[in-house]
Amino acid sequence: MKLDVDHITRIISEVAEEEIMPRFQKLAASDIMEKSPGDLVTTADIEAEIKLTARLIDYLPGSVVVGEEAVAKDKSVLKSLDSTEPVWIIDPVDGTRNFSKGDSVFGSMVALAHQGELIASWIHDPARKRTAVAEKGAGASLAGRPLHVKKFHSLEHMTVSLNAKHRRWLENRAVDGLGPVPHMAIRYGSVAHDYIALAAGEFHCAQYRRLHTWDHAAGILLHREAGGYDFMVGSQTPYKPKVYAQDCLLITPNKDVWEEARRFLNPGSDSYHV
Repeated sequence: MKLDVDHITRIISEVAEEEIMPRFQKLAASDIMEKSPGDLVTTADIEAEIKLTARLIDYLPGSVVVGEEAVAKDKSVLKSLDSTEPVWIIDPVDGTRNFSKGDSVFGSMVALAHQGELIASWIHDPARKRTAVAEKGAGASLAGRPLHVKKFHSLEHMTVSLNAKHRRWLENRAVDGLGPVPHMAIRYGSVAHDYIALAAGEFHCAQYRRLHTWDHAAGILLHREAGGYDFMVGSQTPYKPKVYAQDCLLITPNKDVWEEARRFLNPGSDSYHV
């Protein structure tokens, strides 16, 4: 499958300029809704996904789309992840809560998968007008500059990104025998920005439990192409763009430190459910 990666980058950027940025810091109360308690969606999410869906299918006829907002309306859309056709995976505004508060830490995430394999991905940062791009076997870049993870041989010197509940859970445990405690980073509230930081070597390790494919498909390929490593804690397999009922994704800069990170972050048999 031959892709014009730059053309798709322009599509994502243009949709952000047309549907997201004109609404940034200008949302009316009626533009912010709840899909479920605490799960926000805005008119920017909805309109950006509609336009991205149309333009990406137009670019690649026969392809299908799994978008966050489409799934919110109809769970059966997730079945398209098993399609034999190319699948676009879209999170139109990742970090909707930040966006709705006028915080610029949000992004648009798009991945292209085929038969369960990630082919290409884009993480666009509309507020800063920059895009991180990855293509399988071709590396990763941010605003045209190559991205590379930093290599480590020990968890002790790494910066680890965890959710607040997991950090508290570790802090409340006795850490004797778990090894030196790494630096714990506060998350951005947008996994799009988490993945850019991971691929750029600003964060070095992260663990995620809520594995909606639109939150992780684009970022995982970006991180892999920057030289990073990922593996599922429960199923002991590399991440795939599919539905995970119960599992946990652990991301490290290389395979050598993955097991050390797993032992420290998940010292109990059930701890990856934190």
